Amino acid sequence: MNNMTKEITYTPDAQKQIERAIVFMIKKIEEHCYNEKPIIMHSLRVGSELMEFKQEKNIVIAGFLHDLLEDTDCKPKEIEKEFGKKVVRLVLACTSDENIKDYKERWRKLVSNIKQAGHDAIIIKLIDQIANLPYYIMISDKQKKQEVMWKHRFFIDECQNNLKELRIFKDYKKMVNENEF
Repeated sequence: MNNMTKEITYTPDAQKQIERAIVFMIKKIEEHCYNEKPIIMHSLRVGSELMEFKQEKNIVIAGFLHDLLEDTDCKPKEIEKEFGKKVVRLVLACTSDENIKDYKERWRKLVSNIKQAGHDAIIIKLIDQIANLPYYIMISDKQKKQEVMWKHRFFIDECQNNLKELRIFKDYKKMVNENEF
């Protein structure tokens, strides 16, 4: 499916830390979640895909936790305490600033933050974007559909220099351009 897979083996300790992240994520979502989509399934999909692509342990953990700051009462300090500075940095990079009211401005800032955080954050967001595609068909409001497609196309335009060699990015770009998902 891609050319992103690396030669990484998850040690038993790494697997235990990843599992701890999953439990932490589920607990935070069960305590209080602001999102109406099935966020546990979505977060499991993102983290699992990152594991399948043999991404480094902290990237995988950040993938499982990437929506917690936006969708729950979880605070960055909690993530840092449990999983370290790199994980919280990646999660923060993938978190939009809800104080920015204009969706385009908010999305531009998010993508800028992801790019500044580097390749690891861009990969997490790519997998997140792909995992979000199936929800597009559930949107009935025409304006909301246009907003979501604008976000996908903006991400593609802004990140293609970083991702253009990855087959999974090429597949994502094709799906978005053809609205085939």
